[in-house]
Amino acid sequence: MTFGSVKDDVRHSRFQATGIPVWRFKLQLTTTMKISILSTLSTSIVIGAFILMSNSSGVAHQQNKDRTGAPGSDNTCQQCHGGGNYNPQVDVYLALPLGGGAGASQYVPGETHTLVVEVSSNGSPAGYGVHGTVVFADGSNAGELVDQDANDCIWLDEVDGRHIFEQNDLCDAGFFEVQWVAPPAGSGSVSVYVAAIAANGNSTSSGDAFVGGQFDFDEGVTTVAEQHKEAFQAFSLGQGQVDLQSDQRVQCVILSLDGRVLFDGGLEAGRHTVSLGHAGWAAVRFMTPAGHVWTERIWINA
Repeated sequence: MTFGSVKDDVRHSRFQATGIPVWRFKLQLTTTMKISILSTLSTSIVIGAFILMSNSSGVAHQQNKDRTGAPGSDNTCQQCHGGGNYNPQVDVYLALPLGGGAGASQYVPGETHTLVVEVSSNGSPAGYGVHGTVVFADGSNAGELVDQDANDCIWLDEVDGRHIFEQNDLCDAGFFEVQWVAPPAGSGSVSVYVAAIAANGNSTSSGDAFVGGQFDFDEGVTTVAEQHKEAFQAFSLGQGQVDLQSDQRVQCVILSLDGRVLFDGGLEAGRHTVSLGHAGWAAVRFMTPAGHVWTERIWINA
């Protein structure tokens, strides 16, 4: 074997003196290097996968990042999660747990509301994630978040003083609830910022799809009692029951949001309790003999 330099000759003689052929040494060296490189890559992949998997419990909790899209927040989850064949949609509602609601675009000052985030998608995602906050126009916290159920798919966190709600794991259903205590009277409008993910469950950020949004709620009536001054009212009583009130005879129809008829019947003027065996959002419609129609969407507690 001919080498192109004195250094090559010396190196060749040294290894020949050990009784190890040069070609065998090169093979051993190459194999050792490959094993070392593969071991390093494997370790990096495992660590990277662990980091990505850990974010299934929320970026505020794991990264100490605010990716809600609210003023002053970091880049949203969209910068990493993408490439999935999903088209997720997100919507946000407010309701008073035991007293109806101020309406789809209003809140009642000082009252505790159920903040509901619904994430849906085409295809069959393995699960959903959500990350959100409630703030005023200047980005400061609006009201207080309350983690009412230790066994649900939501927990609360804080990033640089900002209140955050987010999933505590990859959640099978894209239905999230958290209690929100509205700010006092005179506070003005608030905004709910939400960043949501439809995930394929492969423990990486690839193959997922992102959706985000800003949902604004104006300050409504001063107290819950103010709502009862209206001619028609519908309120949740809990346990799948609703309280229906009208100042005249009406025909009442209650529908679930997927179109199922939960109740259809005539009601005399006054107050009535109806058991529906249903929990979640429902549309209540009163029609008077004169043909006037009153409709409201309410949240019915289980």
